[in-house]
Amino acid sequence: MMEKRRLTTFVLAVKNLKKRSFRSKGLMAIVAVFAFTIFCGALLSQSIRLGRNYMSGRMGADIMVVPRGYALELQNILLRSESGTFYMDENLAEGIASMAGIEKVSPQLYIGSLNASCCSVPVQLIGYDPKCDFTIKSWMTSMDSSKLGFEEVVTGSRVNSTVGSQIWLFGQPLIVAAKIDDTGMGFDSAVFMTMETAQHLIETSAKTAVHPAGSGKDRISALFIKLSDDIEPSAAAKTILKQYPQADVVVLKDMIQHISGVLKNIRGLIYGIQALLWIVSVLFLIVIFTVSTNERKREFGLFLAMGATRKKLERLLMTEALLICVIGALCGIAAACFIMFEFRLLIAVSLGIPYLLPTTGSTIILAVITLLISILNGAAACIYSVKRISRLENNAMIREYE
Repeated sequence: MMEKRRLTTFVLAVKNLKKRSFRSKGLMAIVAVFAFTIFCGALLSQSIRLGRNYMSGRMGADIMVVPRGYALELQNILLRSESGTFYMDENLAEGIASMAGIEKVSPQLYIGSLNASCCSVPVQLIGYDPKCDFTIKSWMTSMDSSKLGFEEVVTGSRVNSTVGSQIWLFGQPLIVAAKIDDTGMGFDSAVFMTMETAQHLIETSAKTAVHPAGSGKDRISALFIKLSDDIEPSAAAKTILKQYPQADVVVLKDMIQHISGVLKNIRGLIYGIQALLWIVSVLFLIVIFTVSTNERKREFGLFLAMGATRKKLERLLMTEALLICVIGALCGIAAACFIMFEFRLLIAVSLGIPYLLPTTGSTIILAVITLLISILNGAAACIYSVKRISRLENNAMIREYE
């Protein structure tokens, strides 16, 4: 015997969607595109905001001093994961440290590696002085940066390495002492080491590397400076530039303002696209649902003849719309998750600003909000069709069926 199955509103809605699979898939695709845009926009906006806030809270330095003409290169190293090598006179550090309002000065040494055993692309090597460092240590949550030894390194989250393993740089094996968590900055693709180790690599590269990292001892690339609370960064930058015209100064506050401006522009673009897509999708769904309702008058007439109520028909239409919206939205959210997480490095590099994906919990909340918006969108589009059913005469619907 065939198993009897109660023909509930949900079961009937599923059968109707399967029967009209082409139309159903088309409607689901529209909802999926809408949900994809909503979810991608929300993730992108929140990731940039998190990256900006994380950078602002962890950077430590108020201003950064580099050789003249290298301000943009420093920002590319910090924000775009680009590699570079440049040096300046270390005597500059002593002079700036003695200036009024300078609280801390921490030198860093940048070496761009054209090849490394850990990576298929160039990596940025960053040397720092553990004795006076106040910037790198804020990123190293898994270890004390002052305890990093000679020929030991700490790798960024995007560097393919494990703690305790070796990576080879300029023909030299180095031990990975720790890895840092995602920072949303160029530090994710960097390798950190002490100044002593960095100087050793420079000397080694001059003898063994096809493209040496330079020559000479006691070199530095940038000075990270912490100012007293009563000193304005822009005023300190002007003073340094006036006294040391061979230098350039990057003000952290200006970088953050630039990132905030980019975030504002991106949000404006996202909101504009979402609003336009919302209008188009609602109108399109209204048209499709209305046409479908007109085509199904005979079907509805049969239901009425068999004893179904108008409320039953209205619930049937609404259930079909909700199923279409739920399935379409879930597909759009899944596609957005794949693209935003799988290509996060490409997105971060393309944007050129701090980019830090939200936590799993926050992502789930955004996905739920996107799902709810998509469902409300579909429900709003279906209401017009539901109202049409309530206005149609029973006899007219039955006669049309006959």
